[in-house]
Formats: sequence, C-alpha cells, structure tokens
Amino acid sequence: MKGIDGLVIGSPRDFEFFREDLEARDGVVFARSTGGSSDAAQDGQKGTDQGFVTLRNALDAYLPRRALFLSPYRGMAADAAHLVENGADVRTAGPMPVRTRNLRIPIADLHRSDSGFRAMLEASRHADFGDPVYLRLISSPHGGKWQKRWCVFQSCRKAAALLDSPLRRVYVAATRAARSLHVSITLKTQRNATGHLLVAPRGSRLQDDLFLVGTGGTLADDPLLNQPGVYGKSDNSMLTRYSMLTRPAGRRLACLWGNEARVTLSAAERRFYDDLFQAIDDSSRSRSGICLDFPTA
Repeated sequence: MKGIDGLVIGSPRDFEFFREDLEARDGVVFARSTGGSSDAAQDGQKGTDQGFVTLRNALDAYLPRRALFLSPYRGMAADAAHLVENGADVRTAGPMPVRTRNLRIPIADLHRSDSGFRAMLEASRHADFGDPVYLRLISSPHGGKWQKRWCVFQSCRKAAALLDSPLRRVYVAATRAARSLHVSITLKTQRNATGHLLVAPRGSRLQDDLFLVGTGGTLADDPLLNQPGVYGKSDNSMLTRYSMLTRPAGRRLACLWGNEARVTLSAAERRFYDDLFQAIDDSSRSRSGICLDFPTA
C-alpha cells in the first residue's frame, strides 16, 4: 500500500466543490463513495477519468495519514474504523450513522473551508452591518436520508456562526422521505435572531443560496451571481445596488484539519441532534411540525 497525506471520500458533487484544491495538491486522493459493489464497478473507469477513484480501490491501494468523509454511505462506519486502526486521523462532515466500535470520530465544520462563507462572516462582523437578525439558507444535497441529515447538521452550524449566537429553539417540518425528503427548519437563537433553513430534495447548484439581514445592512451569497456581496443604497439615488465582496481563492481542504474546524459537541448537544434527526423522520410520517429546544450551556 502506498502512503499518502490525505484521502477524501465523497460524492462527485463533493469533488466539484473542492476540484481546484484537489487538483493543486499532491499526495491527496479523492475517492468516490458508493453504496454498493455494482455502483463501484460501474463507476470505476469513469471515476478515474474525472480525477477520482472508487472507494474500494482507494482503501486497497493507499495508506493515508488523514481521511475526511464528506458524504455518508452504507458501510462508512466500518471503513472509518478501519482507517483509524491503521493510524489515520479521521474526520467526518456529520454524526456517524451508527456507532463505530466505541470510537468518537471528530466532526469538521465544512463552512470553515468555504471562501464565500468566510467573506460573509467577516463582513457581518463589521460595525456597519449591525446585529444579525435574520438568516435564510437553501441547500440542495444529492442523496438519501443521511446526506440530508448531514446537510441539516452543517446548516445549523453555519446558521449559529453567522447569527453569532447559539441556537435556542428549532421547529422542524418535513415531507416525503429518502431522496425526495424536503426539510424546513425555523430556528431562534439565544439573541432572538431568526433563521429559516431549507433542505430541498434535489438541486443542480453546487453552492447554497444564503441571505443574511442585520440591523444595518444585508448580505447575500447568490449562486446565480457566484459571488458573495452586500446590498445597499447607491451613492446618488435611492436605488439598491449589489456590491461584490472579495472572495478568497477557492475552497481549502487544509482548513478542515485545524483545531478551529473541529466540532466539539457536548453529550446534550449530541442528544439534540439525534432528536433532531428523529424529528425529521417523525414529521415526514405524521405531516406535522415538531418543536425542539437546544440545550443550554
């Protein structure tokens, strides 16, 4: 087996997110996560041509120093445990679907690698923006139940960061199931800011649609414009203009290995997210909303 610096496991969509960074780094391999052997066989040659290999081939061929799971899949827990046992520093983009032999796999805050998020976060901390009062975040991950759960988890983390306050209460409403699952979350923070998170069943956009309102301004990361910016009045009229923010170059996988990107959840917070995932399932079956309180520190 060949020793490498990093193994990144995810979907083709994840690869597109980090393509620029992956293609510029030696010693990092991207592996296509698969739910079954037939998918792996079918995608083997195609994956190699696009810059990534199937997971089975990667686990057989490489001994990584670090491994990052961007998308969940059937059998992921066993693969993560195998990598840990072989000395890899493993992180995931969300809670493990099942227990991993009593291993506590660290979770990474994906927005730490997002240049648009970093630009918006910096702008929202400026005095002219004021206090954040409302956030809208629309995401459209591909995949089934656990892909949606990880998206909900990361959306809640991103909302708390941009609203600059821990969550206090969430209201969950979900319809349908699996790949057609649609999740709507209305949240309140401890500073009484409001957020609306939508996880749509399908979408072609790689980038989330994000809109943040403060007491002194409005910020947006519009996928159609492909650039974060601020809405404000024109200098010589009452018209509204959209001023682009400087976006740092690309996404950076290296940011996800720093201590600042490591998610530290208390036992109460872990139970909350377990309850939140269960509430999504219960709401989709009962067709009624469910309210949950976020644990206080």
